[in-house]
Amino acid sequence: MKRLLGGWLAVLFLAVSFSNPVAAQATTVVDKTYVEGSDPQAFLFNPLQVNRVDITMTPEAEAALRNEPRVYQPATIKLTTERGATSIYNVGLHIKGGWGSFRSLDEKTGFKVKVDFSVKGQTIYGIKKFTLNNMVQDTSMLHEATAYRLFRAMGVPAPRIGYANVFFNGVGYGLHSNIETYDKPMLARWFPAGTAHLFEGAYGVEVGPDMQVDEGSSTDLSDITELRNLNALSGQEWFDKIRTRVDLNEMIMNWAVEHYIGHWDGYTRGWPNNYYVHKDKNGLWTMHPWGTDQTWVSWNDLIDDGATMMTRCVQYDPCRELFEAAIAKIQAKLPSLALPTMVDRIWAKIQPSVLADPRKPYGYNDSLGAMQATKTWMTNRFQEVVNHTGNRLSSSLSVVFPQTHFAIQGTVKPKLTKTGDGVLSFRRLDGVGICEVNQLTGAVLVLNSGVCTIGVQLPQTDNYRAVMTTVRLAIPKLASRIIVQTIAPLRSGWAVRLSPQSDSSGLVKLKLKSGRCKVSGLTVKALSSSGKCLVTASVASDENYLAGSKVLTITLRR
Repeated sequence: MKRLLGGWLAVLFLAVSFSNPVAAQATTVVDKTYVEGSDPQAFLFNPLQVNRVDITMTPEAEAALRNEPRVYQPATIKLTTERGATSIYNVGLHIKGGWGSFRSLDEKTGFKVKVDFSVKGQTIYGIKKFTLNNMVQDTSMLHEATAYRLFRAMGVPAPRIGYANVFFNGVGYGLHSNIETYDKPMLARWFPAGTAHLFEGAYGVEVGPDMQVDEGSSTDLSDITELRNLNALSGQEWFDKIRTRVDLNEMIMNWAVEHYIGHWDGYTRGWPNNYYVHKDKNGLWTMHPWGTDQTWVSWNDLIDDGATMMTRCVQYDPCRELFEAAIAKIQAKLPSLALPTMVDRIWAKIQPSVLADPRKPYGYNDSLGAMQATKTWMTNRFQEVVNHTGNRLSSSLSVVFPQTHFAIQGTVKPKLTKTGDGVLSFRRLDGVGICEVNQLTGAVLVLNSGVCTIGVQLPQTDNYRAVMTTVRLAIPKLASRIIVQTIAPLRSGWAVRLSPQSDSSGLVKLKLKSGRCKVSGLTVKALSSSGKCLVTASVASDENYLAGSKVLTITLRR
């Protein structure tokens, strides 16, 4: 019995060890104030905890990496966190960075890690990709953690940030930020409908098919091409068309946060560089930030033009008003985020690693000064926003079209709630031939089945800020009715020709269900002088109505 019990315990131990990436457990009290999410990898993106990452490479793989820094080479990786050390994983690795942040293996290198490079489907705590940023352009080593927190707080899907001391082949490479990478596990948290396409920007590359494909088809680029073509429009035409394809409120907020934090290396300022665009499987595009290490230092205007979509927005007054409203929402949110306090708390945790970092291209006192300058910048920027936004109040708007009483040529009236003193305006954004909308009342006239999109806007006034929403009205095919004239009892040998009418324009057919009758086309002939005949009348569907049927009862008499 003891041997049998020991065997089962061994099997249980092996099963637990295989399913759990932690090889050795450790009990540590960790401050989780800034941990967001309950997913398995959330704890890795805790800016108040410095983990350790050990990377090893064979001499051959290292030589290949030095020769082609952007090409993944085989490596192994082990993470040590408050939960202990993970197993050793076979992964792929290449050097990260553009013109400003690229560093060779002889300097403070940044790394991209692909967890499933060698083992298909492999993850570490559910993660498929790691981005270990060297922070050579962020002397404070604090900008990414605070910048991305503001994006997320404003509803813009953006990375979470942790920290790690990185070792490459046993050599210390110093403190790195561990940036949550835009991959399927991350995107699934934000987009439950799924990802159709994810594109990554680059220096000077506008939204369009020249962007790098990270997720989705690399050959069918018709969707991003369509989006690029829409941005050739301007003014009201651009405004109305673009919000049928993108979550314009989300994009405007992304641009507003970029401007607030002085993100000159993102999408909105001058030449676009670090940014992503994502299309979910519902067909809606969103925009996402990247490369925020050089933020909280550059005093940009709160509103100006630059990249194409941003320019289209701020040059059209109704869209510019929404941008102004986004800036005001940032102002309202900032006190609860207490970002200067966050800076102090992160610095207290990373300070020993900053001091010990052997490869940082700046001194410890430079980092200390940059940390203090970041807090000062945040305070001054907030005051500038307060001065800019004035005393207007925030508006709110909710619009719902009840979808239970559709009828062709029928009217559907909106149910809405709002705060604000502007005059609501309604506009059909797409769905020509599907519906029409009254621009003042919002009443929708149903013309056909299909989808039409209604844009609703409350403009900026002296007292309130602008607000906008977009409603997709899906008008389903309706059930077909079949109406047939009253049928008198039939004598044997007599016939009657029916004239069924239907909502659908589809072909109507008759078919004998039971009884002694003969059906030919739309004619029914009695073959008996007693009993009943049951005849099914059916109609095919058309563009507006579903197929339908009805059973007719015909009495037979002498």
